[in-house]
Amino acid sequence: MQSHWIHLAVFLLVLALEILTVLHILLTMRDDSERASLWLILVILLPAFGMLLYLVAGISRLNTFGRRISHSVDRFLQERADAEHNSLRNYREVMMQFIKSPDPGSGTMDFAAALTRLQKRNNDFFQQENTSDDNPVPPLGAVALTGNLIELFCDGTDAYPAMLDSIRSARKSINLQSFIFADDQVGKTILGALRERAEAGVQVNILFDRFGSLKSCWFLLRCRSGNLPNFKIRPFSHTSLLTPWRIQLRNHRKLLIVDGVTAFTGGLNISQENIRTADHLGIHDFHCRVHGPIVGELQYSFLCDWLYASKSPPDHLFLREYFPLPERCGNDTVRLIASGHGYFFEGTESVFYTAASTAKKSLWIVTPYFVPTHAFSKALRMAAARGVDVRIIIPAINNHWYVKMASSSFYGPLLADGVRIFERSEVFSHAKAMLVDDQWSFLGSSNCDVRSFRLNFELDLLTESGDFPAVLRKQLQAELRKSVEVLPEVFSRRSLFRKLAESVCALMSPVL
Repeated sequence: MQSHWIHLAVFLLVLALEILTVLHILLTMRDDSERASLWLILVILLPAFGMLLYLVAGISRLNTFGRRISHSVDRFLQERADAEHNSLRNYREVMMQFIKSPDPGSGTMDFAAALTRLQKRNNDFFQQENTSDDNPVPPLGAVALTGNLIELFCDGTDAYPAMLDSIRSARKSINLQSFIFADDQVGKTILGALRERAEAGVQVNILFDRFGSLKSCWFLLRCRSGNLPNFKIRPFSHTSLLTPWRIQLRNHRKLLIVDGVTAFTGGLNISQENIRTADHLGIHDFHCRVHGPIVGELQYSFLCDWLYASKSPPDHLFLREYFPLPERCGNDTVRLIASGHGYFFEGTESVFYTAASTAKKSLWIVTPYFVPTHAFSKALRMAAARGVDVRIIIPAINNHWYVKMASSSFYGPLLADGVRIFERSEVFSHAKAMLVDDQWSFLGSSNCDVRSFRLNFELDLLTESGDFPAVLRKQLQAELRKSVEVLPEVFSRRSLFRKLAESVCALMSPVL
């Protein structure tokens, strides 16, 4: 008899937890019906498993964790405004010379103009009380800056030596941020070079994502010990068994800034996997080296994340050594897209949607993970219907088979409406970039998937004019030569088992 009461108590407890979970889904996902439907099905049909999975992967914490980050960003912008009117006044006065003037044809619907309007309206950017009326300081990434030089690297085999050269030449400061910072030869070599510069008196700050660097987390945290107060390593977010949901808001940015004058950013993590060797082809990726005024905005992006992760006093961040007076280095006009809660909220999604909506001639996208929302998939199809040359380059070999399956589930309608899809062969391609009308390029850490659209903190560079769009076009043409086009008649002949596997994986697309 006693066992019956125990069973009843367990049943009632599970039922109560299930009802609470369903209510939480309904209240927090009102604007995302696809994602809500997925979680409701899992929680109702598989109560124990569904609730556990929802606890770990379903709760995004935008209303708690995200709010704290947002408050930290607001505080940073306030301190930035104060610094640029006081200790960094000369820096700001010089920087104003590089701000691109608004396009007088503001009524036109081109990519840059439309995106500018979205940024200005996003998250009350220009309604915050962190600027003065007579000398306003625009929020992070809200302006396009002229006078930059962007150089493209493909793969870590080319990028890491250039990064190490810059690190070893540092005289004042090094700020490094990576989603994955592996405990392997590349990671140890870069970490060793950073420690050497710290021993020489250079201020070194390292920021990593605890989820992305899970395998090497303890290695990195151990390395911060020692008698070097100017050598600091911090995780962006703190997770534990009691807060598993924090893995949802991942800091996916990759950034290295040396002495405030040279920056490296893109999709490249710190890992041996990105190196070509005799027995390993490596992971293919895009990264770039940047010189010019935009480096200051990249510095602000890092310091804003560092303020949240390290809880450092703001007056320790706005130092002249971090912000040397900007100089003209090239003719690329660049805008920083720092997306995420508190920044340009859902900024990656805004960029991709704006591209699909405004492209007149061509829209080329290369991405390792193509798991778009159904709405964005339809936007691509509408662009192709307008006569836009829409091309999607996706790796034929993917490091996550289920993502590959989910991607394929989107092919049919896209191919039917004229979108061309290419699968890059040879190696897994982690490259992420977009080219719009051969005029605007977008390159950085953002994937074309729901996670980058709505959850991750991403960092990308949008080049509005200059030499770099032509450089990127040439590289994308090389990617196409190494790719095989997916033809509708061939795709339609895949097996029934493959179609079923794609459909099952597609159900998980809102959380992949």
